[in-house]
Amino acid sequence: MAPPQIDQDWDSGQHQWREITPLAYQQLLKATTLLYRVRDAFMQAEPVDVLAGGDGLYVCCKEQQGFYFARLLPGHDWCKRDSLPVPLPKAGADLWLESFKGEF
Repeated sequence: MAPPQIDQDWDSGQHQWREITPLAYQQLLKATTLLYRVRDAFMQAEPVDVLAGGDGLYVCCKEQQGFYFARLLPGHDWCKRDSLPVPLPKAGADLWLESFKGEF
């Protein structure tokens, strides 16, 4: 099952990586068999939807610099997973304070 935010991103046409927790990454990794797997990324083998052209839409996750990300990706686009940059935190940012940005 895909995290709700990445479902909403796909539906709204916002094809972007979303940060997830290390625990969520591990749960998604172990939830089902994998279609693809490399050292820092994987794609689940069970599609969350089937696109008009017949290709499956899959949960794709990756790790970069100790952060974890997820998004939906058509199966034929596995090779393009690195073409969209991940939203890494700004260098020197206080990650704890940044997590509350806009909350107050």
